[in-house]
Amino acid sequence: MSATDSGCPSPAGGAGGPTPAGTTPAGTTARAADGQADPVPAVQATRQRVVWRPDQVLIQHDIPGLSDLRDGTSAGRLLVRSLVRAQLGLSLMCLAFALTVTASFPVIAAMVPAVTRITVDGVPLTLIVLGFAFYPVFLAVGWFYNRHARQLELRFTHLLDPAGRRPDA
Repeated sequence: MSATDSGCPSPAGGAGGPTPAGTTPAGTTARAADGQADPVPAVQATRQRVVWRPDQVLIQHDIPGLSDLRDGTSAGRLLVRSLVRAQLGLSLMCLAFALTVTASFPVIAAMVPAVTRITVDGVPLTLIVLGFAFYPVFLAVGWFYNRHARQLELRFTHLLDPAGRRPDA
């Protein structure tokens, strides 16, 4: 790749970039090997002014906000759907974990019959485990769910109303 193809300024002081055939980067005609000018005329670069149209500029109302939720726009419905989907995923994950832990003990007791014969002060171990051991697990799952549901809601509210933004009208 040459210096003019890479977008870097050329050593001759040109603007860089590819140049039309027969011209130098400065826009003058190229000289042939014998020193005479090429018959191709010089191409003058013209300046173009680029102006943003008002509908292309990101303004305050283009950012999803609370009014999108109130008005029921497609952006608001998309945001609510994503929040509900994230909460559903969290709920299903916690449910799957709780069911796995809860179902594992009866399966272990069925596979290892010696577990059903163990007693603690005359009370069968299976009764103690089913009566008391699962509550700490359920409390831990509930704490985990509550903590992560709050985080999801905080992310959702920060997405709609980030700090430093004017309140939505």
